[in-house]
Amino acid sequence: RDSARRLREHLGLLSGGEWRQRRERELLEREQGAHEVDRVLGGEIVTAEDGGFFLLRSEYPLEHVHGALPLETALQSNTAHLAFTAMDNTLAGFDLRRTFFMDTETTGLAGGAGTVAFLVGIGRFTADTFRLDQCFMRDYDDEAPMLAWLAEQFKDCGTVASFNGKSFDLPLLRTRFIQNRIPFRVDGAPHLDLVHTARRVWKRRINDCSLGNVEREVLGVRRHGDVPGHLIPQMWLDYLHSRDARPLQGVFYHHRMDILSLVSLVGVLSQSLDRPDGGQFEHTEDQLSLVRLHFRQRQYDRVIELGNAYLEQDDRSPLRRECLEMLALACKRRERWSELGEHLELWHREFPSDPAAASELAKHLEHRARNLVRAGEVCRETLDRMMRGRAIFGGGTEQPGRASLGDRLARIEKKLRRGGVFPEDDGAD
Repeated sequence: RDSARRLREHLGLLSGGEWRQRRERELLEREQGAHEVDRVLGGEIVTAEDGGFFLLRSEYPLEHVHGALPLETALQSNTAHLAFTAMDNTLAGFDLRRTFFMDTETTGLAGGAGTVAFLVGIGRFTADTFRLDQCFMRDYDDEAPMLAWLAEQFKDCGTVASFNGKSFDLPLLRTRFIQNRIPFRVDGAPHLDLVHTARRVWKRRINDCSLGNVEREVLGVRRHGDVPGHLIPQMWLDYLHSRDARPLQGVFYHHRMDILSLVSLVGVLSQSLDRPDGGQFEHTEDQLSLVRLHFRQRQYDRVIELGNAYLEQDDRSPLRRECLEMLALACKRRERWSELGEHLELWHREFPSDPAAASELAKHLEHRARNLVRAGEVCRETLDRMMRGRAIFGGGTEQPGRASLGDRLARIEKKLRRGGVFPEDDGAD
């Protein structure tokens, strides 16, 4: 018997009597509400005529550091920078003190009529703090009073900031507000969805632009005691049955960290764009993404300025091809023909097997420089390289761009045979 007792103690096992005592104690604590959410997490129960919900409010001083920067960095942001990265002019000049940083935890990702947001967070700046309110449904009956309380808060919302909120969080909340016949007051408000910004700026470097990976690779955030996001819906359902909120401490932590990271992202983005030359971006992939952002918004003078700076410092990366292509197209849009010729020659010299480079250079030589001999040489050189590559590596399918480049060479050779021009030549590409 003593041996069995020592073995149980060594293994941390309970005897039948000990197990019954623990079970009875847990049942008593449950009856007394010892593990209810307000007992475990603090906070308060917000009551209304039709019920109530749990509210946990956290106040962070503006100097609180999340990642590498204090929260107040976001308040100092140039909103024109944020509008630029969001490619949304409606965000220019928005008031960060009236911005609601929002995130939800839901019963699923489908977003259908049966999906509910059981935890809704809104973070906003006050005079001297960042206030983060987490609204929690203790059961399905809490949804209506929680949404009614949120509707009152939304009266002060000038702009929404989220991470994938345009596609998921706000459509889901809109559905829940409509079903509960409560006005959804953030409809139509300017929306800074940082997932799209993160992809435009950092995807080329980090590939995975989930919030967790952006935290690690860009913000320098390290979480401790976190709960994986995919476990959270089941943890809430478990709570509905057990009424034991102790496991939810990690859920509330996860949710707070998500919202704080939105604030840090705003600060990092604006700070990175403070220098006109993009020098705050340390990685060449991010610098090229900045060039691409200007290109997509047809800011061609900036493309030329930043693209040339990029080429000066990156002399080996295969990303130079993308930069050279954007530079060539920007010079064409600005009719800077001399620079266009230089960039096209460089593009073709560095990537001689690229039919796009050969085609653009040949068009420039044919129609602007009027150098048909050189245009033909460019086409032949690239076609020969493409044929050699096909012979070495095999492949029975037609190489992209080869046929059109061959047609261009045939037209150039025909012009040369006719003395340099077609009778019908109108200068078209």
